[in-house]
Amino acid sequence: MSDDTGDPTRTIGPILQEARTAKGLTIEAAAAASKVPLSYVRLMEQEQFHLVPDPLYLVRFLTEYATFLSLDPKQVEAQMKEQVNLARVSEPSHSVSSTGSQIDLRRLLIYLLPAAAVIPLIFIGLSLFSGSPPTMPPAQTTLPSAETATPPTGGLTAAPPSPQATAPQAQEPQSPPSRYRLRAEAQEMTWLAVSADGAPRREILLRAGETAQWSANNRFTITIGNPRGVALSLNGRSVLLKGEPGQVIRDLALPGNGEPPLAGQ
Repeated sequence: MSDDTGDPTRTIGPILQEARTAKGLTIEAAAAASKVPLSYVRLMEQEQFHLVPDPLYLVRFLTEYATFLSLDPKQVEAQMKEQVNLARVSEPSHSVSSTGSQIDLRRLLIYLLPAAAVIPLIFIGLSLFSGSPPTMPPAQTTLPSAETATPPTGGLTAAPPSPQATAPQAQEPQSPPSRYRLRAEAQEMTWLAVSADGAPRREILLRAGETAQWSANNRFTITIGNPRGVALSLNGRSVLLKGEPGQVIRDLALPGNGEPPLAGQ
């Protein structure tokens, strides 16, 4: 096929794209068929040469891709090199100015570094010569505020505000105490599961002599593994537990209808 790579008005990107389109290929299909990585094909067709440290790194991929597209690889390579050189020449001012600024900065650092090392030595030598340690400059004083200003001579000093005049501090509202307090004291090792006011139940294993307490506003739901091995009290009053040793009491509601069943009643 005829190519127009020699046209100086054409650049590499459009030349590659038109040659690929003439073959009826997508960019993905052309990359797969030419065995050139798709990322490099996109870079060359879109002329994103600035994404690589040196555009000449793409010469090998460019020649392979151009050969696959039936283009003259040498002519395409020469045109890309010319295009890259023109791009470099078009921005000399930026490189020169940046180089000049780097040179000026280096020269400035050459003078600043010795000065930074000598100034502290001069300051220490002057302090030793004068016989007094170096002192820091006094801190800047701030003007007194209206509350701490000194009254004029002969004036009356304002009396401090009385405790009654100060606004009372807001107190956080305290939650009212719970209506019911449940206490368990183990005579033998006992397992209990207690739910207060419908909350998820909490399990506990009490050994002989150990105690535990819970609080609720409405009721407790209790499961006891060894009712003969624990003594319960609700608001200080003993709760009568009925059950054989080793028998499990499940879902005992305290209080029940009104007041719970109390021992001695």
